[in-house]
Amino acid sequence: MPTLQKRFSVISGFFLLLVLLAANTIVIKRQLTVQEENRAWLAHSGQVILQLSRTESLLKDAETGQRGYLYTGDEHYLEPYTDARAQVMPAIDALARMTVDNPRQQEHVAALRKLAESKLAELAQTVALYRSGKPDQAKAIVLSNAGLIAMNDFRARVDDMEQEEGSIESSRQQAFHHSVRVTVGCVYAAAVIGALAAIVLAVVILQEMDLRERHGRQMREREEWFRVTLTSLGDGVIATDEEGLVTFLNPVAEKLTGWNLPLAKGKKIDEVFPIFNEYTFKPVDNPVKKVMESGSIVGLANHTVLRHADGSLRPIEDSAAPIRDDRDTLVGVVLVFRDATHERESQEILRKTEKLAAAARLAATFSHEINNPLEAVVNLIYIAKETEGLPDAALQPLKLAEHELERVSHIARQTLGFYRESKVPGLVDLPAVIENVLKLYSNKLKTKNIHVECDFGEACPPFQGLAGELTQAISNLISNAADAVAFDGLIRVSLSTFQEQEAQWIRLVIDDNGPGVRPDQASRIFEPFFTSKIDVGTGLGLWVTKEIVQRHGGRIEVGSKTDDGAHGAVFTIHLPCAIED
Repeated sequence: MPTLQKRFSVISGFFLLLVLLAANTIVIKRQLTVQEENRAWLAHSGQVILQLSRTESLLKDAETGQRGYLYTGDEHYLEPYTDARAQVMPAIDALARMTVDNPRQQEHVAALRKLAESKLAELAQTVALYRSGKPDQAKAIVLSNAGLIAMNDFRARVDDMEQEEGSIESSRQQAFHHSVRVTVGCVYAAAVIGALAAIVLAVVILQEMDLRERHGRQMREREEWFRVTLTSLGDGVIATDEEGLVTFLNPVAEKLTGWNLPLAKGKKIDEVFPIFNEYTFKPVDNPVKKVMESGSIVGLANHTVLRHADGSLRPIEDSAAPIRDDRDTLVGVVLVFRDATHERESQEILRKTEKLAAAARLAATFSHEINNPLEAVVNLIYIAKETEGLPDAALQPLKLAEHELERVSHIARQTLGFYRESKVPGLVDLPAVIENVLKLYSNKLKTKNIHVECDFGEACPPFQGLAGELTQAISNLISNAADAVAFDGLIRVSLSTFQEQEAQWIRLVIDDNGPGVRPDQASRIFEPFFTSKIDVGTGLGLWVTKEIVQRHGGRIEVGSKTDDGAHGAVFTIHLPCAIED
């Protein structure tokens, strides 16, 4: 009962306030209308006075033109007379229309009309006499002062009308100011009434607010505790209502989805949380819908990716659970998910590690098994070289074969020892290494008619390292370039030096005019088992090359040519001129 009374009191107070304000608004509106009318009549009085002055001025202009003509006989002086004569009577007609509401002014207008007609007739008579060759008679009429008397009567009548209109204007101005004062008073009254009503209502409302604030504070404290808890979670949290519309996102969910809470609130969960199969890219049933259908906790299927607002995809793992009220009614769903990118990367690294370990075991076995055949071939080449009468044309290929077999044997020993070189690094002549590699691939280059341009620039300082490993690294790059270019292709090899951080470096650049390296491949091209070659690549050549360069204290970079519309891959190796043991 007390609550009902309070509500009735508040409603009654608002109703009374509205009635008072409505009445005050009607009064103000009426006063504004009166102000507009008074302002219009004030402007009208001003126009009447202005028209009186104009009419008097026109009659003066007519008299002036007549006098000038009578004294000079020049027809040009009649132009003001002619213009004024044509406008005087229309001006008086306008005064008659403007004062139609005032009988006294109408009497004045009638008198003005007669005086104007008399004056204009006198002017016309004198002009006609002068034109007919009777200037003395015309001047006699002027000197009779009849025209002066008519003009003075006209001025006096105009003055009477101006005084009459001025009196009317003064009374209208007083009425206008009175309506303004009434309007201002109504505004102040409305303000006072509103202020008093606001104070009374504020007291009542504040009392109710204090009561509600005590209960609301407890609710806010509980809500804040839940909000802080959900916001502090390391997993993404999305809450929806019973219709699947988003009501809450924590910061982790905002980061993973690309949606902020103000923008996502009220959106469908499928729009904010679009998920797909990682391999088929087909949409996956949203777990929120499953929870709403089953009313139980639902987990996300394996190999599910979430599409970010920017279009990128990332693997996730999640689960959804129903939100129920105290009557066990489903009022929403909470979705908890996390970014599984690092786990997938760890699994991928583990998979590659296992592949590398298997490849290493296989390579070690292979290296061990080919050592004996290699030694036999080396011995046979040695015996062939020592054969008497062997021509030089056969001796040179045998020496080159012996050198290459030694390199193969060195690679086998490296593989068998897991790249732990036991020899001490020595000075390496990079131009000589490059020339030997080009000789090795000369047949392959001739087969595709590939042109090789070498630019070793100024004298390249010797490099301290392992000649066999550097030969292998350069061979991988030359071989890849030869595979990439088409028939009649071009490969460029250049050597130069530069200063970096007070140290001298060697720059080796190998580029071709092949198709180049796509941007999506550039970031993975040095990964093990990644290859852009179809059916022929193992994906280990560039990985080994990078390992060799890094062991020598250098770095390798890949890029594509973009100047003059040219295409092709560019591999750049930077090596320090001296490496400490």
